[in-house]
Amino acid sequence: MQMKAVILAAGMGTRLRPAIGENQKTMVKYSEKPLLQRTVEVLRDKDLKDIVIVVNYMKEQIMEFFGDGSEFGVRMEYVHQENPKGGTADAVRCVRDKISEKSFVLIYGDNIFDKKILDAILKKSEHFDGVLCGKTVANPSKYGIMQVDGFHVKKIIEKPEVPPSNLALTGLFVLPREIFRAIEETKLSVRGEYELTDSIQILIDEGFDFGFQIAEGFWMDPRDQDEIQMADSFLKKSA
Repeated sequence: MQMKAVILAAGMGTRLRPAIGENQKTMVKYSEKPLLQRTVEVLRDKDLKDIVIVVNYMKEQIMEFFGDGSEFGVRMEYVHQENPKGGTADAVRCVRDKISEKSFVLIYGDNIFDKKILDAILKKSEHFDGVLCGKTVANPSKYGIMQVDGFHVKKIIEKPEVPPSNLALTGLFVLPREIFRAIEETKLSVRGEYELTDSIQILIDEGFDFGFQIAEGFWMDPRDQDEIQMADSFLKKSA
């Protein structure tokens, strides 16, 4: 059975304002095209055409642009996250009734990535219960950080004060359906959110085998005006 893809797009994008103006953060244009459109097209081209988008803040901007997805060659559904500050695990919880398959693709809507990264995690998912994608970064305390053993993820720590490595968790995953049960067991973090990393750690501790894939190619999670401009410049050059 073909996997579904879930895109998280409910957040307010506070850290990117005022740089993104009146745009929903996933609808900011990079090289003249909304970021979310780029993500949808990458999924479509990998035959992941059943897409669920988690929305809240400025959701009309997304829903009016994509509609049912047919104009973009996909089937689009929308799920409303009541509290966009509830955390990533809370956002994923919202799609539980939409996922009946053994596993699904999850993408953070504000991530910009090369399509070959998606290729790699899909191939690796054939051999693991789930797949997490990582990238070495210079400022690991701003990200979820992974500890790995070969191709196996052993531990994830969300935005640690003292990072055990500089291997950041990117916003691309293949997750088993059991993640929904783990989310129900997830406790509120010290940041006051339900963290998806904590839910994944529950499954790892239970013995679920999560594979590790390095993000080979361009990946960015823009966090300020300079990074927005950097991503825009890269995409224009690679167009």
